[in-house]
Amino acid sequence: MNNFYVIEPADGKMFGTKWAYADLIPPVNRGDSQYCPVCGGAVSGLRWLPPHRIKLSSAKPGKWGDFVWGAGFPLLVSSKFKEIYEREGLMGIEEFSATVEVVRMGTLKSGQFPIPPPTYHLIHILWGGANQDDIASGLTQEHPEVITCTFCRVGVTRRKQERVVIEEGSWNGNDIFKPRNAPVPFMVSEPFKQAVEDYKLTNIWIIPAEKFAYDERRPGLWYVKG
Repeated sequence: MNNFYVIEPADGKMFGTKWAYADLIPPVNRGDSQYCPVCGGAVSGLRWLPPHRIKLSSAKPGKWGDFVWGAGFPLLVSSKFKEIYEREGLMGIEEFSATVEVVRMGTLKSGQFPIPPPTYHLIHILWGGANQDDIASGLTQEHPEVITCTFCRVGVTRRKQERVVIEEGSWNGNDIFKPRNAPVPFMVSEPFKQAVEDYKLTNIWIIPAEKFAYDERRPGLWYVKG
């Protein structure tokens, strides 16, 4: 039995004050979504294309995490993480972008930074990599009849589930992945979790999948069971 984990920002706060988050700086160019290979429907948001320009919410070095979250993009990672990922032989990231340009930090513009920010990269991860076991996850949905594709199960219906369980035999071995029909940004493997802990990487919360619950009738949508 493999152990899987859901990753979220530290303390579950994407736009908190403890760690810097990122806002996109125009121009913001968009490409295609990822599509279900069975029904052809969109299964992701539109891909963020270059130029990759951001504003960090803080110019304080102590708030620059190894993982940077925000709206309009999947996840930014530091060059430190990239080196560790490659050194440890982890898998699942299809592409690290070229360096993301930090145009502003807090109230400061480029050229006014007293200390250069870390080098960040946008990561791209293919949808799939595993399939959620909906029954074992305790999934219930309002109006399940709107779900027409049994492969991607994408549709506008409110859901509630008690945990995230990966269907036995469906995982492709990647250490970071986006499972089908799971209401999570990404999931990771035990080796990924171990690397984060060993190297003390920052601004990431690694949640055991069996404790990650989701309910669209609750504020915040997801929560961690005690």
